Amino acid sequence: MRFPASSQPRGVTRSNTILTQDFLDLTYALESGQQLPGLLRYEGPVRVSMPSPALAPYRRDLENLLARLRNEAGINIRSTNNPQQAQLHIEGVPAAEIQRAFPGAACFIIPGVTSWNQFRSKRGRLRWSDQTTLTQTGIFVPTDSTPQDIRDCLHEEVGQALGPANDVYRLPDSVFNDDNFHAILTPFDMLMLRVLYSPELRSGLPRAAAARVVPKVLNRLNPSGRGVGAQPRAPESAEWKRQIETAMTRRNSRIGRMQAADRAVRIAGAMRPVDHRLGVALITRGRLTFRSRPQQAAVDFANAYQLLSSRLGPGDIRTSQAALHLSILGLKRGDFDQALSIARNAEAAAKRGENAVLLSGLLAVQAQALSGLGENVKARAMRIDSLKWARYAFGDINGAIQREQAELELIGSIVPPASKRGSVQ
Repeated sequence: MRFPASSQPRGVTRSNTILTQDFLDLTYALESGQQLPGLLRYEGPVRVSMPSPALAPYRRDLENLLARLRNEAGINIRSTNNPQQAQLHIEGVPAAEIQRAFPGAACFIIPGVTSWNQFRSKRGRLRWSDQTTLTQTGIFVPTDSTPQDIRDCLHEEVGQALGPANDVYRLPDSVFNDDNFHAILTPFDMLMLRVLYSPELRSGLPRAAAARVVPKVLNRLNPSGRGVGAQPRAPESAEWKRQIETAMTRRNSRIGRMQAADRAVRIAGAMRPVDHRLGVALITRGRLTFRSRPQQAAVDFANAYQLLSSRLGPGDIRTSQAALHLSILGLKRGDFDQALSIARNAEAAAKRGENAVLLSGLLAVQAQALSGLGENVKARAMRIDSLKWARYAFGDINGAIQREQAELELIGSIVPPASKRGSVQ
């Protein structure tokens, strides 16, 4: 299974004034908070090498991504079989090696290197702030992770290797956001890259100069943002970032994660105006307390769904994540019609966002609901589709598919016995 080649619509219906600030934050700052003295991009054609035999099955994913970058971001970028001609060097590395280098990272980029051996030797490594223009970048992705993870790494790391080195939690519609809800480069991301590689900009341009030029570039490239009023929004919060990352990190203790999630909910709830970060915190806390505090988790999921629907719309990927949990709760209550309706309505966003983890879960819920309604033939077909996407989402590493199946069986076992009218094997 794989998602077909696709393209996203161009442009973002948001104030170009706001988008200017987003662009400057993505390209002139790092996650550490360090400010860059000048703009960084490639000045000329970009060629991408991916020689690792273990990554050969993902060649089509890479070509689809590069086609989108050409068509949607206007970047002269193509693959090459000659590493000597490449500026971006994608190398497959065992996940354990990546974890030893950067604990908690699924994949990463290092400027100034062209191979894993060079990275390990520390020869030629550069800091982002050492550069005046981009020349060579090593992109290291796991060879033994799931298809979904590897494809997602290609999108985020190739995108960031082209220049936008920062991650900003404030952004609702971007992979340049460490909450990891978006799996592929979005129309917002492509617009930021299109601005970065516009002829009006150049490597080394100071931030103050870019701040004068970028609004004009956006007015040309993003006409839907012209004249749109700049709505107020809450700034970045370093403390919310610390708490949500603590809550999301599995190697932390469960109690510590739950406490951090509680704090993240409080901080996001105090933001003015409240935005998607509260929804993210509520979903995170609900996931952590689903078994220990099921009633609170149900309230969190419902509140997250209501908030995200009103702020981002029913078609947003975060809204669909909240919908998945709401539909599972419907199964627990034996309300099969509601569970089916919620999951079915969220399915389109999962497909559009190419999120197989979410899609397989939504299909599994629909299968369980159809089974509960006595629609066994439809339920079986839906379950097969769910398992196909589960293989893409979870692979078959260390029994991941078996664990997913066990989770689905657990969902089914929670349904009140009197309401069950069949099951799918």
